[in-house]
Amino acid sequence: MDAEISLSKLQTDIHNALQSWHDVHLDTSPLDYLQLYRQVPAGGSISVRRATNEILLEALETLAVEHKYSANLLRQHFLDGVLMHAIANRLNIGQSTAYRKQQEALHQLALIVQAKEQQARLDYQINLEKRLRLPAKPHLFGVEARLDALLEGLLAPATSWLTSIEGLGGIGKTTLVNAVIRQPELMTAFQDIAWVSAKKRAFFPGMGFEEGTSPILTVETLIDMLLEQLNQTAALTQPPSEKRNILTRLLKQTPYLIVIDNLETVVDYQTLLPVLWEVANPSKVVLTSRHSLRAYPDVSCITLDALSRADTFALIRYEANMRGLPMLANAAEADLERIYQVVGGNPLALKLVAGQTAFLPLSQVLDNLKAARGKSISELYTYIYWQAWEMLTNPARQTLLVMPLAQEGGLKHLLALSQLEPGDLHDALQQLATLSLVQVEGDLENRRYSIHRLTETFLLNEAISWQASV
Repeated sequence: MDAEISLSKLQTDIHNALQSWHDVHLDTSPLDYLQLYRQVPAGGSISVRRATNEILLEALETLAVEHKYSANLLRQHFLDGVLMHAIANRLNIGQSTAYRKQQEALHQLALIVQAKEQQARLDYQINLEKRLRLPAKPHLFGVEARLDALLEGLLAPATSWLTSIEGLGGIGKTTLVNAVIRQPELMTAFQDIAWVSAKKRAFFPGMGFEEGTSPILTVETLIDMLLEQLNQTAALTQPPSEKRNILTRLLKQTPYLIVIDNLETVVDYQTLLPVLWEVANPSKVVLTSRHSLRAYPDVSCITLDALSRADTFALIRYEANMRGLPMLANAAEADLERIYQVVGGNPLALKLVAGQTAFLPLSQVLDNLKAARGKSISELYTYIYWQAWEMLTNPARQTLLVMPLAQEGGLKHLLALSQLEPGDLHDALQQLATLSLVQVEGDLENRRYSIHRLTETFLLNEAISWQASV
């Protein structure tokens, strides 16, 4: 089990819980750190006792299937209140032997609860990924220390309630948060997790993104999305002020973890910070943004920097292996050094360049990017995306241009938007995925397709003019 629970601790806690079976004043459960406990609705002392007893009762029923003697012993002593000397007399054994058999039964019961907890945690992770529509579990490079720092801050009881993950576009901010919310320790630290992404403004094929000075994610929209994700849908019919009150009470009563991804404009976080401070404590909020919030004293900031040379090489080889590019995966360090000198240690840029080697020799890919050396990261991305655009077939370009309308959409949605034949769309998606322009998620039965936020910003704004010039 991840974040392994000591079996001896679990056995002790189960023993304490059994001793509290009839305690109507129980206000804290010895098992409240288990995911099993959180699956049982609880509120008030009676509910705490009921939630605890339900876990024990189900485990006892399972124990009785293989070890009826042990299950009966525990039931008689703790549930029925029979004294141990009376149980020993019934079984015609000494009292010390009865206590030893009780310890054996408690150990067997702890093994059962541990197995059920393992399954509960696994189910929780699967449901979390589906509910939040998370990308695949990320493979991390060079950010382990920051992952540990973020996790430590989220678990600490009296640290900053707001944390900002900051850095350049494509540096891995969303990836880091995606990794941390999968950590099993958070299951017991927070009642639940919500994830809201600040969507881009409306995109119109052939025209680009809608302009505006208002926040992309309004307070009203944020509150509605959080209420929906936290199973408070009945509140959505209430007036805005009451919805805000309901959300505040919920997040103030029990700790939740709220993720606000892609706050990319100053007006966004200036609009949302007041309400986020209002709902925080004991709930915590994690933001990702290209803008630094270090000027705000109550925000803990974690900055992501470019990858080191060694981590860059490791990422390139990993991406090459994942994409079936053996020549790049086994390239000499001198060749990887050439990529590092031109592209630097920005993960998204490295993935895009690695994908291009499937269609062009490395030397040509790098020669085409030399004009971008020493320029800003935004200019580097423009060069990289232009080079990728030049490699695309017309169906692939057509598919890419409609992707902002189909974020996390399926194949049927893309077929309708692109107006391509199924075979042409399949080939287009394969090329786009190879070039790291499209991310493919989902399972064997249902695939979802999306593009990185920078692919929207850099490629599609430029692609309007590129398409017109073809």
